Amino acid sequence: MQIVITLMGQDRPDLIAELTRMIKDAKCAILESRMTELGQEFAAHMLVEGNWNHIVRLESLLEATAQKGNVRVGTMRCQEEEERKEEELIPYTVDVFAGDQPGNIHELASFFTDRSIKILDLSTSRYPAPYTGAPVFLAHMIVKIPSGMKIVSLRDEFLEFCDQLNLDAILEPVKR
Repeated sequence: MQIVITLMGQDRPDLIAELTRMIKDAKCAILESRMTELGQEFAAHMLVEGNWNHIVRLESLLEATAQKGNVRVGTMRCQEEEERKEEELIPYTVDVFAGDQPGNIHELASFFTDRSIKILDLSTSRYPAPYTGAPVFLAHMIVKIPSGMKIVSLRDEFLEFCDQLNLDAILEPVKR
């Protein structure tokens, strides 16, 4: 059985250790996780696996932690995956560097979703550029492109899209 956990709280040095200890104590395993400091706060997203009774124990440990008021916790049990034949999807990475403009993230997300391309992962950041201090926008995405899609055409459309928004970007296959 699998569960998705989202945890938010004030950042402190022992928060990751506390969260991972609860998972270990419940005899569950972390399959995927993203844990990061966001401003002065902390956020974690995790996919955890265990027997049903271990998941129930973990849920009660997380609930007790949330009731102490230290963190906010959200959990969702994953649906059992059915065997389904999907069109083969090819992972591509997208890296974007640009002057920060309102709506950059939305425009990028819309470009791919309008073409039925699934966004698997998206991370962004903003920082002042060296020398000028102008706000700079960075984005890193992993998208899944249907194998039947013409990559050359997609890349041309993407480059034209980036030119219109004054984005410097790269679209290339994920390399292992």
